[in-house]
Amino acid sequence: MRCPHCQHEDARVLDTRMPEPQTVKRRRQCSSCGFRFSTMERPVREEISVLKRSGRMEEFDRQKISASVQCALKKGNRRLEEVEALVEEILQNLFAEKPKCLSSQKIGEEVLRSLRRFDRLAYARYLSVHRTFADLKEFQRQIGESHGDTF
Repeated sequence: MRCPHCQHEDARVLDTRMPEPQTVKRRRQCSSCGFRFSTMERPVREEISVLKRSGRMEEFDRQKISASVQCALKKGNRRLEEVEALVEEILQNLFAEKPKCLSSQKIGEEVLRSLRRFDRLAYARYLSVHRTFADLKEFQRQIGESHGDTF
């Protein structure tokens, strides 16, 4: 591992932790200058393309899902570990069939399904952005249908 401070190519591992599922965090120290730094390791999935509503294709970005879930949960007082576990669950569901291409619609529906079980208010926030509604009554009806009751 190259030192970000002096660019020396040898760094010693001081500590290893698994803060999230399928993630390894390592604390390292450069053997040349003594600079300490951390690295995060995640398994690399095969390249997956995302088909956007506009018809444009782009490379899959895990961070976009994580950011949208965190935004939906912004006032929910959830621990980062809970949010990351939810994101990991969403990814496992999306990649279960080993797709080469996913539609943004399918990704959004999976996020909605997971949020519906995890946090109803976050589900409503995400739903309001993910889908287009003509008016408030249609939005309320969608929430009610999703939960089998009124919101």
